[in-house]
Amino acid sequence: MLLRLFGTTTSPYVRRVRIIAMELQLVVELVEVTTQMGQQRLAEVSPIWKVPALQIVDEPQVVLDSHAIVDLLLRRFGPGDVRPLDPEDIAAKNVLTVIDGALDSLINALYLTRDGIDSFHSAYMRKQVDRAENALRWLDARVGDTGFGPGFGLTEIALVAALDWIRLRSALPLDDHVRLVRAAAHWNDRPSVAATAP
Repeated sequence: MLLRLFGTTTSPYVRRVRIIAMELQLVVELVEVTTQMGQQRLAEVSPIWKVPALQIVDEPQVVLDSHAIVDLLLRRFGPGDVRPLDPEDIAAKNVLTVIDGALDSLINALYLTRDGIDSFHSAYMRKQVDRAENALRWLDARVGDTGFGPGFGLTEIALVAALDWIRLRSALPLDDHVRLVRAAAHWNDRPSVAATAP
């Protein structure tokens, strides 16, 4: 089965999929969408032009969301050495939701900054940054030494991808989030994490 992943090497959501694919020893063709040709190819498969999108080449479907992609890969190929997410684990689902919320706010802030809008002149922009900071405080109060559960699971993958993206984009200082930084750093040498670092 040929899997074609539309995205960038810097997107934290794309990175989650890439980490899972490596963990499951799947070969995935990455279509880099930072080029005009990549954008055109993404537009051909995704009505929302958002990454990641996964095309299963031998099948007619395209999966348009990182959570749906990860769920599909884990269902089809098993969890491998990744701690599966129990559908009844509300705490883990909340962690993923809060990480996503922080990332979405910071991605909004990044694009607003690129358009010349800063948090001193925009209440919306300030709210995005404040929401992300509050989310990181909430996560920091709940994280253990190696993450949010035993072993390497979806919450740890999301944490690693988020913090590395925050550092890459200088989106927020992480000095006050020592526990989060320590937990994410615990996984830095794992091959799937090291190989996908932005």
